[in-house]
Amino acid sequence: MGLVIMVLLVGSSAVVAQSGAPDRGFDEIARVNGVVITRREFQVEYRQAVDQHAREGQPVNEAYIASVRRSVIQRMVEEELLFQESRKLGIVLSAEEIDAEVAAARARFQDEAEFERELSRLHMDETQYRRKLHRQRAVDRAIERLVMSSISVSEEEIRQFYDANPKRYQIPEKIRLSHIVIRIPAGENPEDQTPTRLKIEMIKKRLDQGEDFAVLAQQYTEEPRREQGGDVGYVQRGQLLPQLDAVAFGLDVGEHSPVLVTPQGLHLIRVTDRQPEKVIAFEDARPDIQQTLLQLKRDRAVREVIDSLRQKADIRASQ
Repeated sequence: MGLVIMVLLVGSSAVVAQSGAPDRGFDEIARVNGVVITRREFQVEYRQAVDQHAREGQPVNEAYIASVRRSVIQRMVEEELLFQESRKLGIVLSAEEIDAEVAAARARFQDEAEFERELSRLHMDETQYRRKLHRQRAVDRAIERLVMSSISVSEEEIRQFYDANPKRYQIPEKIRLSHIVIRIPAGENPEDQTPTRLKIEMIKKRLDQGEDFAVLAQQYTEEPRREQGGDVGYVQRGQLLPQLDAVAFGLDVGEHSPVLVTPQGLHLIRVTDRQPEKVIAFEDARPDIQQTLLQLKRDRAVREVIDSLRQKADIRASQ
């Protein structure tokens, strides 16, 4: 991440440390029915969004920065609307409830230091974490009261979804592979009778004579799965290099391949198990479909609630 982006992420707090300028953390980013969303609150959500974007391998550039700023502000405004609605509904969470949730969160980590590192990764201290947790739980309860009691999924809808999405419930054929690879030195022709070629052909001859593939893989393969006897696990069509894919799915269980050539090296593969293509039965798919449809209906209903609250709200966002 470049220096310009880091300055944008850190915002005014970085300027304070270097110039002694006033702390602008309480500057107004937006106002919802008179409640101010501050720059500091915005920065926490914004940094989390950028971190998530980067973890997904997406570029962090000026176009992204502009769009994420808008989406974060919109999300924070909507959360504030729902939180205010929770207050109107009389929803109150006790300190003991939040204490229990924080304790449960701590218990998921090895020690206090690891928990603190996770808070740091989220750009929060414990006070901010507790506040966020409190707001989220209040909003969850408001949604439960406003939305969830009024939505349901019928058996007909579940069946229609299953019939309309057949590929979603097809499990493709899979094979379990073991693999031996010998790397080709730069400039060496893999078709010539070089030491590399002679080595892979010697291994294949020993396999043809009945020696154990896993034992030979542990001795010779030049890849990370050496310790596992070259076991790759289960793969489906399209997950292997094309030169390997076509051959692998034509092998019987227990059969090994001829020597195969790819840019990565010289290969021998062996199929150790095969799982044929199958279709998930309706009854097995039913719980997943029901949850999917409930979530879709929930999302639509929450959007309608938010749109209704927006129409009645006084919302002002800083540019």
